[in-house]
Amino acid sequence: MGLGSYLVNAAGGCNDCHTRPSYLPGGDPFKGEPPIVNEAQYLTGGRQFGPITAPNITPDQDGRPAGLTLEAFTQLMRTGREPEDPSSILQVMPWPLYANLTDRDLRAIYEYLSAIPSRPNNPEPGP
Repeated sequence: MGLGSYLVNAAGGCNDCHTRPSYLPGGDPFKGEPPIVNEAQYLTGGRQFGPITAPNITPDQDGRPAGLTLEAFTQLMRTGREPEDPSSILQVMPWPLYANLTDRDLRAIYEYLSAIPSRPNNPEPGP
């Protein structure tokens, strides 16, 4: 679990796009404040980049991050193509960086995301 947590929370920056707002009031490091991650919306998606909204990557009712199997998750991270629309390539997700991770690293991310609390989609998407 430790490697996955490290890759998601320290090295990967997943919180920046998949948590909105990323930090609580008074806990925004970009304002010189000690960071306080928005735990209530942690990885529930909602950050918008024009017409694209970062998805909720918490586990579904079956414990699958973003509803993906390990195989589908690995394919998405390596190719930027979502299983339900393989003709489309993700334009905001930095998948080209994740494509270079080892199978062990991607499995660790998947296992960490499988272990966090499942939460509904962020009710207030926005920039």
